[in-house]
Amino acid sequence: MTEENKPHFERPSMNRPPSMFNLVVLTVVIAVVAGFGGYMLAKSIAPISDIGYFNLINGQEDIKINLEQPLINIATHNQSSIAGIYRPVKAIATVGQPLLTPGDFLGSAVVVTSDGWLMTTDQVLNNTSGLVALGDELYEIQEIKKDTFVRVVFLKIEADSLQPVNFQLTNEIKEGERLVTNIDLPNSMDHSFYATFLANSHYFRDRYLSTDEFDYYLSMADVSLPKSGILSAPFFNTDSYLLGLTYQEDQDIFLLPAEYLKQSVKHLLDGTERVLLGIRYVDLENNTGFNKKGNLVYHPQLRAVDYNSSAYKAGLQSGDQVVAINNDIISDAETLTSIIQDYRQGDKIILKILRDEAEQDLEIQL
Repeated sequence: MTEENKPHFERPSMNRPPSMFNLVVLTVVIAVVAGFGGYMLAKSIAPISDIGYFNLINGQEDIKINLEQPLINIATHNQSSIAGIYRPVKAIATVGQPLLTPGDFLGSAVVVTSDGWLMTTDQVLNNTSGLVALGDELYEIQEIKKDTFVRVVFLKIEADSLQPVNFQLTNEIKEGERLVTNIDLPNSMDHSFYATFLANSHYFRDRYLSTDEFDYYLSMADVSLPKSGILSAPFFNTDSYLLGLTYQEDQDIFLLPAEYLKQSVKHLLDGTERVLLGIRYVDLENNTGFNKKGNLVYHPQLRAVDYNSSAYKAGLQSGDQVVAINNDIISDAETLTSIIQDYRQGDKIILKILRDEAEQDLEIQL
């Protein structure tokens, strides 16, 4: 057997194998070029707004957020709880003509009980005349009831097994969260969808507040609602809870807060009336710019405490500073108004006040 001869020496070569660093750089360059090429190809086929994106600030083409499936599910889920309110139809539409037109649309309403009670605002409806479009049915309004405190109107239709909306808890509302609304679309079984963000969870339009009127709105980032759809449009968060109904003040659009809307429904179902305490005050923490707690009983033109009211009879005076009601401490998120509305007529409460820097307790029969 002969031994195979093997070379013991190889001549050095100038051709070195590529280093790992060079391979990484080359891979990154190829990926960037391919990605940019794909983007340009997609852009040439369709604009960005048509490639699975949803403009959350309607009208601002440069701000877009990917439309997640949960947002679509919320919009679809709530369709069956949102109705359109229309002017009464005087005659049967001719063949080929729609029964309800955009010119007849008054605003929106939401289902609040399964047996036919809906809620809207007094900017949409003030009497019993009108038609309700809900799902694939049209209903006549049978009865209405009003809550002037929060400016809402309840209307009754002859229906059952409806899907009521769920109201958001006040202490879980967060600025910056996304909101979506459904608006009835005339001549169609579908709704129009719009989205925006919550800008402020406690927006006070007036420095001087009252226990007999709701005290704050929710404010939204700009949303391009159609003129016919501005009134009483319901806005939901991404958990499908109702945060409020739109209400127009001058040229501004706000949300009536779910906190007071939910209380309205309770009064409707219980047949009770809201508590009217007759106190006018200033929210020190939200209006002074300083860390001052409590609500100052004061008004520059009107009586701070209505004559002969239960608060007046208990001895409350202008200049008193209310710091708590029973065990509820007044804060930037909870004012006299919001705390009082949790009680019913006939209840007894203790107002803890500061008068001449001395703490006192006043018992009030509501």
